[in-house]
Amino acid sequence: MNRVFKGMNKNILRLFSVILVVIFSALAFTAATAKPAITNDDCMQCHADTTLTTKKKGQTVSLYVDLAKYSRSVHKQAECTSCHSDIKDLPHSEKLKSVECGTCHDVPEKEFSAGIHGKALSKKEPYAPTCSECHGSHSILPPNNPNSLTYKMNIPFLCGKCHKEGAPVARIYNIPEKNILDNYSESIHGEGLYKRGLIVTATCNNCHGNHQILPHFDKHASTSPDNIAKTCQVCHTRIEQVHQKVIRGELWEKKPGAIPACSDCHLSHKIRKAMPAAGLSNPSCLRCHSREMISGIGDKEKVARVVESELQNSAHKNIPCIKCHTDVNPLMERPCVPCGKVDCAACHAQIEREYNDSAHGQAYLQKKPDNPYCTDCHGKHLVLYKKDPNAPVYRANVPALCGKCHGPKGAAASVSKVGQGNVSVDYSTSVHGMGLKKKGLLPAAICTDCHNSHFILSEQDQRSSVSAKNVSTTCGVCHKGIYNAFSKSIHSPTVSTSKKPLPTCATCHSSHAIKLIEQDQFMREVTDQCGSCHKEMGATYLETMHGKAYRLGYLKSAKCSDCHGAHDVLGVNNPNSHVGFNNVVKTCQKCHPDANRRFTGYLTHATHHDKAKYPVLYITFWAMTALLLGTFGFFGLHTLLWLPRSFAYVREKRQMEMKSHKTKYYIRRFTAAERIGHVIVILSFMALALTGMVLKFAGLAWAQLLTNLMGGVVTAGRIHRVAASVMIFFFLYHIYTLLRSKIRNKTPWKEFLFGKNTMLPTAQDVKDFVGTVKWFFGAGPRPQYGHWTYWEKFDYLAVFWGIPVIGLSGLMLWFPEIATQIFPGWFINVATIVHSDEALLAAGFIFTVHFFNTHLRPETFPMDKVIFTGLVPLGEYRIERPRDYEELKEKRRFKKVLVSTEVSPLFVKFAYAFGFFFLAVGIMIVMLIIYSMIFGYQ
Repeated sequence: MNRVFKGMNKNILRLFSVILVVIFSALAFTAATAKPAITNDDCMQCHADTTLTTKKKGQTVSLYVDLAKYSRSVHKQAECTSCHSDIKDLPHSEKLKSVECGTCHDVPEKEFSAGIHGKALSKKEPYAPTCSECHGSHSILPPNNPNSLTYKMNIPFLCGKCHKEGAPVARIYNIPEKNILDNYSESIHGEGLYKRGLIVTATCNNCHGNHQILPHFDKHASTSPDNIAKTCQVCHTRIEQVHQKVIRGELWEKKPGAIPACSDCHLSHKIRKAMPAAGLSNPSCLRCHSREMISGIGDKEKVARVVESELQNSAHKNIPCIKCHTDVNPLMERPCVPCGKVDCAACHAQIEREYNDSAHGQAYLQKKPDNPYCTDCHGKHLVLYKKDPNAPVYRANVPALCGKCHGPKGAAASVSKVGQGNVSVDYSTSVHGMGLKKKGLLPAAICTDCHNSHFILSEQDQRSSVSAKNVSTTCGVCHKGIYNAFSKSIHSPTVSTSKKPLPTCATCHSSHAIKLIEQDQFMREVTDQCGSCHKEMGATYLETMHGKAYRLGYLKSAKCSDCHGAHDVLGVNNPNSHVGFNNVVKTCQKCHPDANRRFTGYLTHATHHDKAKYPVLYITFWAMTALLLGTFGFFGLHTLLWLPRSFAYVREKRQMEMKSHKTKYYIRRFTAAERIGHVIVILSFMALALTGMVLKFAGLAWAQLLTNLMGGVVTAGRIHRVAASVMIFFFLYHIYTLLRSKIRNKTPWKEFLFGKNTMLPTAQDVKDFVGTVKWFFGAGPRPQYGHWTYWEKFDYLAVFWGIPVIGLSGLMLWFPEIATQIFPGWFINVATIVHSDEALLAAGFIFTVHFFNTHLRPETFPMDKVIFTGLVPLGEYRIERPRDYEELKEKRRFKKVLVSTEVSPLFVKFAYAFGFFFLAVGIMIVMLIIYSMIFGYQ
């Protein structure tokens, strides 16, 4: 067996040896007979010559190959014959076949052939591009090489060689896009690439593809309406979510073409092409709709004419008719027959949602008449951009646009839930309207800034931008600093825990008739606005000196906002509050520079009606009231009892005068200095009474009228202070004359104070009073009065009581900063009550009791002129003051007081005119006081 295998192995070896000999012999023969392979060096023997050229289509073409560049190209490892495969021998034919790149690049070749460029090349159309025109021939570089023709930043220039204005391709072929390179460089993509160096930005091949470039109307094209969104989404992800406010994105998939594609709004290369959708174009529609009159179809009696120039100037000029009128049927003879109302929501999806939820939209959906739709505000075919001054929705035009409905005769006037009135007129006179109309300030707030453009809701709706909850935020968009202050104030809903309605911007400033805070109307309203919520505080403020001056028209008087702040109102216990302990002195010093800590003890909102809270003021008020009631009660009764007896006494007096011997002699009752002093007192007292009573009863119309007649609060205050100074000076001067007389006459104090002719009450005055009362009741004769009667002494002493009380309290009110250096601040409150009520007592007493006792009682009616002439007829004096007459007679003092001088009739007439005038003024003041006490006093 082993022998057999050994024999077989020898045979196999011999056979294998024979085969090897045959193979090597064949290889040796082939090598000996074959031509040598063509190398790149062989090619460069000729093509390294820079002068090597050839003729192609009558043009000289260089055949030079730069080996250095080739060695840097992506094909540097390839042999020349790998691309020029028809070269078999050298020298080769001058006419070589075109290089077929698809041999290696089969996929790009296939895509190129399917594209518009490849088809043009296969048809041998002029200027159809080849691979080498875009990639180069022997110096092809990788696309990430900045020197490569296909490098990102070079792509636009590469494509622009053919697709630019004036290029042969642009002249020969009907390409919709013009100035592609220029337009691209100005687009956001071009700016990103060239101005910012962003190589991630889109270039031609990102949108159109690298090789399979198809026309946009080809459904397979990356830029077709059906595919453009996908193409854009390569860079712009989540495009549907991003465009929710503008486009109903779901229609891109459900109904492509029903809504604008990306390139309809974001124009390709900046210039939009005509989109031949559904076989209809704008000219097709305008053939009928541009006519002057176009007949309707079916129920449509008339169709509005479409002016082509309006379309060209419209913001929608690049949007075809069928993008809005989506229900056209191109298969019908008249495609627009099924057209209904345009649904703007196809493009303006977010706006549609806002409008549908708004008060306008809800009313429209409920088919209520006269409710605005998109076209009512924006127009139909001539829809202009909101920045176009001719647009109805241009900022300066919005108030007039809204005013068409929101006016007295507008459509909104009949809607119960809509604010009535002429909103347009109110707005035009407001600070916002004046800024817009008169000053041309476009940033001034307009209707849409406050109410929104489309999501307009009633102020009662919590979602509304002008609801109580949101209006401060709305105003804060412009008034940011004020909003920041208000949001921290006690009025802010985020701070306050009150369950009562809180004030908003509109509460104080109104909604449409907003005035400048410096204007009189706003200044007059601000305190009432605070008082509408803070009723008690508002009422007590109006009774303060600040409040009274404010009510009389002095708008610079301290108001709520001057002390508490306007928008940054904080609780009194807040350390940052304007009226808190830390800041109240500084707040007062804004008006009272010398204010001190004691000054701030003034009880700003105190009332004398609250016994528990302000006992001192309560007691002071009722003490002064008791004095008033006691004085007027006593002398009122005295006057009522005197009056009937006075009528009887007139008859008795006439009989006595008839029996007495008439003489031309007079008793000099008052010296010239005393008469002049009385005139000064009359003038100053009348001035004080007029200017003081208007302040006391500041809330009444007559007080405001008189204040205006006097020239306003400031002038009235000056008159009051001058008159007060005169009165105080006269009072001090009178005391000086008394003391001087005492010293000159060396009169003892006892006689000076309690002598026969003293002005102080004596026992004789008590007897005279008792006798007078008996006389009133017919229980005795009329008393024999002396030089001064008891009622005259009371008048005189009232001055010594009144002037110090009124004067000192008045000085405290005049100089509160100095007064509070000595007294606590609440003394000012006490001084106010004392000064006011004592002045009321003085004015009331003088103009009633004093006038009656002196002028209006029947025996002296209508006026006793002795205070002006200083003289009393001797016979009358004997009857009126018999005791003094007898004393003068007994002591033979007639020579000192008896005169025979006749009083000038002209002077008497002047005295009567002067006296009657002030008598009338005094009576008028009394009537006004009585009226005010009944209807307006608190």
